[in-house]
Amino acid sequence: MAQRTAFSPSVVTPSRAFGERFSSAVLTVIAIALLVMGRADPSLVDRARSQTADFMAPILIVVQQPLATIRDSVGVTRGLLDLAAENSRLRLENERLRKWEATALSLEAQSSVLRGMINLSPSAPPILRTEPVIAEPGGLYVKSVLIGGGAHDGLGKGQAAMSGQGLVGRVTEIGAWSARVLLITDLNSRIPVILEGSRTHAILTGDNTANPYLMYLPKAATVSVGDRLVTAGHDGVFPTGLPVARVISVENGEIRAEPFADLDRLEYVELVDSVAQSALTPEVAPAEGRGFFGVP
Repeated sequence: MAQRTAFSPSVVTPSRAFGERFSSAVLTVIAIALLVMGRADPSLVDRARSQTADFMAPILIVVQQPLATIRDSVGVTRGLLDLAAENSRLRLENERLRKWEATALSLEAQSSVLRGMINLSPSAPPILRTEPVIAEPGGLYVKSVLIGGGAHDGLGKGQAAMSGQGLVGRVTEIGAWSARVLLITDLNSRIPVILEGSRTHAILTGDNTANPYLMYLPKAATVSVGDRLVTAGHDGVFPTGLPVARVISVENGEIRAEPFADLDRLEYVELVDSVAQSALTPEVAPAEGRGFFGVP
C-alpha cells in the first residue's frame, strides 16, 4: 500500500478549498467596505486612488522603459528590413535599365550607319542561356572562371559570355558538365571592338589588370573618355554590337577601358549563341559522372 505523505491530494484538497472560500469572503467584505466608504466619504476614495496612482507611477515608468526600448528596436529593425528590400528592388531595376540603355545606344549607333540603306535583312537575335559561376580558379596570371554547364547543356567552345551589364569573355574549354570562360581582362584575350560614336575599329587587349587597353587603332582615330566599345563581330566568335567597355583614360598614347561587367563579383553568366557559333560546338562523348572534362 502506498504511504501517504503530508502533500498527498487527500490532505491538500480540503485546505485549498478552505483557503479559496476564505479569500473569497475577505475580498467580498473589502469590496462592501469600499462601497460603504465611498458613499460615506467620496473624497477618501479619491485620495486613496490618487495615492495608489502616485505609488504605482514610478513602477509603471520603470516597467515601460524596456517595453518602449523593445518597441523602438522592433520599429528600427522593420525599417532596416524594408530598406534592404527596397535596395534590392532598386538594384534589380537599375540593372534592367542598364540593359535597356545599352540596347538603345547600340541601336542608335547602328541606325546612323544603316540609315538610307534598303533591303536590309536583320540578323536573328542571339539565344541566351544562363549558367552559374561555380569557381574562380584564376590568379595573378590567369583570369578565368568555371561555369556549371557544358556540352550536355548545349554549350560550345567559343561562345560569348555576358553578365547583366556587358561582355564577360568567351568559352575556351568545354567539358561534359562544366566549362571555362576566359575573361576579357586576361593576358590572352583579344576582342575586335568598335567605338560606337565614330565606328572606329580596334582590338581590346587584356593584360591581367582590371582595365584592358586598345590596340591597332587608325592613326587618325579620335578617342575620348566615355566612348563606348561594342563587339565588331568580325572574328566569327562574338555577335555584333555586344556592349564591352567604356574608355576611362587616354594618356601618353595608351587608351584604357573599364568593362561594363563587374568581373570581380560574377555569380551568373549568359552564354550568347549565334549562327556563326553553331559550327564551333564540339562533340563530347557522354560521361558517366559529372565533372570538368567528364571526370567524375
